[in-house]
Amino acid sequence: MGKRELTPEEQFLKEGDRSAHWNTVDVHEPVMKALGLEGALTAEEDENLLQTLPPSGEAPKVMRRMETRTGRRQKRMPVKGWAAAVLALVLLGGGYTQFSGKLQQGAEAQSSGEVRQGAGAQYKVLPYQPLPATASGGTLIEKAKEPLKPYIPNAEPGAEYEANQKLSILYNQKYSKGAELMKELLLPGEYATYVITREDEEGEGSMNMYRPPLTFKDYTAYKTSVEEHNAPVLEQPAYLPEGYALHEAIIKPFFLKVPDVQELKGGNERDLGDNFQLAWRVEKAENIDYPYSSLVYKKGDVQVRIGVSLVDDNQNPADPLSWSEYTKMENIEIKGRQAIFSDDSGNKELDLGFKYELVWSDPGAKVIYSVIAGQENTELTKDELIAIAASMMK
Repeated sequence: MGKRELTPEEQFLKEGDRSAHWNTVDVHEPVMKALGLEGALTAEEDENLLQTLPPSGEAPKVMRRMETRTGRRQKRMPVKGWAAAVLALVLLGGGYTQFSGKLQQGAEAQSSGEVRQGAGAQYKVLPYQPLPATASGGTLIEKAKEPLKPYIPNAEPGAEYEANQKLSILYNQKYSKGAELMKELLLPGEYATYVITREDEEGEGSMNMYRPPLTFKDYTAYKTSVEEHNAPVLEQPAYLPEGYALHEAIIKPFFLKVPDVQELKGGNERDLGDNFQLAWRVEKAENIDYPYSSLVYKKGDVQVRIGVSLVDDNQNPADPLSWSEYTKMENIEIKGRQAIFSDDSGNKELDLGFKYELVWSDPGAKVIYSVIAGQENTELTKDELIAIAASMMK
C-alpha cells in the first residue's frame, strides 16, 4: 500500500510509535481475525513478519518480508591480482585484511577496497559483513534476514471487499481514539500500556504503549535531560553540510517489561463505542528506561537524523537493518572503524525511512550510532553522510 493511499486514521497509526524494541500498533491483524482470515499465513510466514525497526527510521508492520533470492549471477568486475585475492578471502569467510595501495580520490576509486576521499573524510569501501556491537562479539549489527516489500491485499473489489474496508476503517478509528484518550487522561510525564478490545471478537486484543518522546529545541537542555535519565548522549558533529542547523533533540522512553493483557483488565477502563473497550495501566518509573536519543538537523524541509542506542549482550541481532530488493549494502572503513552503509536510493516502491543510512558501533561502550538521510527530498550525498559520521568518531 503506497503512502498516499492510506486513510488519515491509518496514516496516524503508521507515523506513530516505530521504536526499535517494541511492535507498532497492528491494525491489520485484528481486522483479519474479526473477518475470520487470521489463518492466511503459515506459522513460518507469520514468524517472518516485520516486528521491529531501528529507532531511526522505522517502517510500519504493513510490510512483509519476502524470500531472499539466492543463486543470482553477479556481474564480474575486473580487479588486479592482489585485490582479487583479498576480495576472495572476504567472500569465503576469511577475516578482514588491511592492505596498502594507491590513494585515490572521488570517482578515481572504483573497485572495492580502495581508499576514497569524500567531503573531507577519507574512507575505504569493503564488502558487506556484520559488525560486532559489544566487546563479546556475540551481538551483531546485521541486515535483516529478509527484504521488505509492500503489503498487497488479496481481496478483489466487490461487495465483500467494500465491507472489509469499512470494518478496517472502524478499527483504525478506535485505535486513533484510544491513542488520543491517552494524551487526555494521563498527566504530563506519565506513560502507560493500554489494550483495545471488542466485546464480540475472540482474542485478547492488541497491546499498545503510550510513551511520547522527550523533545528539546536546545542542545544544552537535551544534555541535561540525558544525564537525568541516564540515556546515551550524542555530541554534536564537528562537520555538517552548509545550511544545516539543529532542529530537535529527542530522548525515547521504553518499558523494561510489558504487562500481560489480563493485568490491564479490571482497572482503568473507558468505553470507546461500537462495543470497543479501552483498558490501561500507568507504568511506574522503575519500569521505564531511556536507551535511545537522537539529534535532528534541518536545512529547510530537508533533514538528517543522528541517533545513538544502548545495546546488551542478550540482544541479537543488536540492530536488524531493514532493506529492500533495491538496497545496496557495503562496509565503510573510517579512521580504522568499520560501518555499514545502506543505499536505498533506487527504491521507488517502498519508503524504508532512509535513502542513505550509515551504522556503526562502539563495542566497549555498548552503543550503536546511526546517521540517516531520509528517502524524500534529501539532497545529502553518500560522501557527506560519511563525513558527518567521521566528524563524530574519536
